Amino acid sequence: MTSNWIPKIRHRLLWVFVGLAQTAVVVQVWVGALIGMKAEFETDPFHLFYGALALLSAGFAWGYRHQLADRVYLLYGGVSLWIMGLGIRAMVIG
Repeated sequence: MTSNWIPKIRHRLLWVFVGLAQTAVVVQVWVGALIGMKAEFETDPFHLFYGALALLSAGFAWGYRHQLADRVYLLYGGVSLWIMGLGIRAMVIG
């Protein structure tokens, strides 16, 4: 989010890190879903809900990137913090 106010840190590497972080979230959700589909494995429904919500949040940011082009750094910063909070909450509940 800082890159919204400090243009010096707006590098291509920033988007590489954002992409890697969101890819890691997608992989974690898919692996969790595959493990959760096993019949002998029981999981908390809220844990699954937070994983699905993290995927939807990343999709929300990607979907609104053109409409919020002047605030794209705030959009991705806020959504990244939101996803981080969902991950922490899912770890605490799960």
